[in-house]
Amino acid sequence: MLKKGIALLIGLTLAVGLAGCGGDGGSAGGDGGSSKPVDLKLSTAVPDTSSWYAGAEYFAKTIEEKTDGKYTITIYGNDQLSGGNQVGSIEMLQQGVIDLHMQDALLWSSVEPKLAAPTFPWLMSSYDEVDKIMDGAGGEAMKELVSNSGAVCLGIGESGYRQIVNNKTQIKSPADLKGLKLRVPGIEMYVNLFKALGADPVSMNQSEVYTSLQQGALDGCENTLDLLVTQNTCEVVKNMTIWNYSYDPVIFSASEKLWDSLTDEEKTLFEETGKEAMVVQKEAARKAYDDCKAKLADYDLTVTELSADEIAAFKEAVKPIYEQYKDTIGEDLFAEFGYTF
Repeated sequence: MLKKGIALLIGLTLAVGLAGCGGDGGSAGGDGGSSKPVDLKLSTAVPDTSSWYAGAEYFAKTIEEKTDGKYTITIYGNDQLSGGNQVGSIEMLQQGVIDLHMQDALLWSSVEPKLAAPTFPWLMSSYDEVDKIMDGAGGEAMKELVSNSGAVCLGIGESGYRQIVNNKTQIKSPADLKGLKLRVPGIEMYVNLFKALGADPVSMNQSEVYTSLQQGALDGCENTLDLLVTQNTCEVVKNMTIWNYSYDPVIFSASEKLWDSLTDEEKTLFEETGKEAMVVQKEAARKAYDDCKAKLADYDLTVTELSADEIAAFKEAVKPIYEQYKDTIGEDLFAEFGYTF
């Protein structure tokens, strides 16, 4: 992770190099008398094949149409504006160098630890429960946390549930994880979670995972189903467990610099369109999940889907993680997502 100062230097460099784009803040709202479009920069962590792009493209097209071309939006995938540094892109949003931003709650938790709350293990057990919570108190709590972190949340979508694959054994109980060397996100909670379950969690760049699995340097990894398929991970593993252990929302936000430059009418438009865009994104994510699940039959892969009783055993095993983070996250916030101590 880049240090704050390095991220600031990147931001200042881009501010100069991309002069004339929306990221210069003052241009974001336009001067009211100019016919020249204001081009806003929308940064996202994923390539254009992701469901996230469906939401980004909907937002860009709708804003351009409804403002009669006053605003155009350029989408930058793979965090290219921050040189691939995901946390750095959030910092650039906070600085106003990036105007619009799409990133999952998992990465946002590096900036605001409480935003990890919805990603905790086996917290929301179904999409019906997810929709109820994210459209209600849980979603509102996340928006407030983003606001307190120096950005404006325009909408919440989803990266989806995370699954697990490995080359050693079918994972059906906590004991099956013992000793497995697994690549996990470089987030403290995930590392501590898999240690508590007896695994050997390691952090590495996603680009190294395929070869590491192929060569046996890793036993397995976890990720959303669409990424396990589209990143070809399923080609080099023998076992998959569908266990929906962690739900990861996607946060779509605007910089405060951009927000403060908008008129009241434009703020309403951006907020309404942001919500609509993330509905489009969520629909695309769920379709991608169904499509990828159907595609699993194409691989030499044993797929295990856990029963309610098997998941209950995992829920019992991870209770210490909730106790460990009770003070960091807060009992009240956990309760918004359905967990009570």
